[in-house]
Amino acid sequence: MKLLHFDVSKEWVIHIPLGMPVVKKSAEDLSHYIKLLRNRAGPSSKPPLIQAYDTVPDHRSPCIFLLSEGNSREQTGFFWHIEKNRIEIFGESDRGVCNGVFDFLATLGFRWPEPDQEVLPPVHTINPQEYLPKETYRYYHAEGNPLRRRLLFERHHPSSTWKSLILWAVRNQIDTLVFSLYLSHLLKRKRPQEPAHHPLAHIGQRIIGPYHFGNEVFDLAEKYALTIERGGWDLSFLVPRRYFWFNREIFRMDSGKRDRKNNFCPTSPDTLNLIRGNAEKIFLAHPETLVYHLWPDRGYERAWCSCPTCRAFTLEEQGRIAVSTAADVLARINPKGTISFYERSSGRGDIAVRSNLVKISHLPGEAGAEAEGWFSAARFHKPKARFMKHP
Repeated sequence: MKLLHFDVSKEWVIHIPLGMPVVKKSAEDLSHYIKLLRNRAGPSSKPPLIQAYDTVPDHRSPCIFLLSEGNSREQTGFFWHIEKNRIEIFGESDRGVCNGVFDFLATLGFRWPEPDQEVLPPVHTINPQEYLPKETYRYYHAEGNPLRRRLLFERHHPSSTWKSLILWAVRNQIDTLVFSLYLSHLLKRKRPQEPAHHPLAHIGQRIIGPYHFGNEVFDLAEKYALTIERGGWDLSFLVPRRYFWFNREIFRMDSGKRDRKNNFCPTSPDTLNLIRGNAEKIFLAHPETLVYHLWPDRGYERAWCSCPTCRAFTLEEQGRIAVSTAADVLARINPKGTISFYERSSGRGDIAVRSNLVKISHLPGEAGAEAEGWFSAARFHKPKARFMKHP
């Protein structure tokens, strides 16, 4: 990408609409980064002023306009136009404005390669004798595609790193945060009268972490108009492992033996009843969530059951049976809801895909996943080293 030259010596004023706190937050970030450029000219430099649209400024004065069409935050596209004394950053929504601001900053040369790390533009790109050329840059979000740029948090990612990861996502124009179902208890706003124990905790195997942390995540996500979704490699979350000791027919058969650890038997009536019951609890507990992601266990995405009944179905059909059961429950509880499921692009099956299901063929961390909008917080997670005792 060709870097733009920006005259930081001018007294730029950022104009924003009234009553749009997300746009105001974007303006504050833009003002902050322009100040970083000005600091190279002198330590006493001040950030650009931020003003509302109460008056129309003189067209000859250097102005930056942030404008929003006010659409749903699912419309994250933006458009920005530049002239000598005027810059317009236009978003389809307040989230689109935020994307436009950071796209503009990236074109100036700012980079955020990792959380808590930022790279300023090279010095030659802020020559005050040059100005922005008259060019137009556009970005439009693909219409009708419910799978946007997402950052996935898994249950082993410590909550102490979430804030820096969320800010990294914002600066890299990621619109959606996806949290594992095992973290659902962290992502429900706590009211004073609510007990500290989350009602869904009994579904999973282990639930850890501070319950109140969900408020901080919601507040930070709201500041930047981010969407929160739930799920990941969590299809087995709907079939708790403890049932192995009561009914082994629920679980996957492998080489003639039932396997408690990975996936389950999708044709067992008892399994399907468990999926329906636990899916209903989750969907009712989170009515604000419109998109879920239910994939088989990590590393066992294509390891399904080999019992006599399941052998009549392909691997793709077994996966569809399981996820379709949850999709039927979601369609009844939240007709606007969507579930993503994993299936290789070459996978085939005679079981039709439900209308509220979306197939993905690349999982976070795989080659090609980021090109499809999937980013994993695991790329920044460094697990603690384990030391072995000497004999």
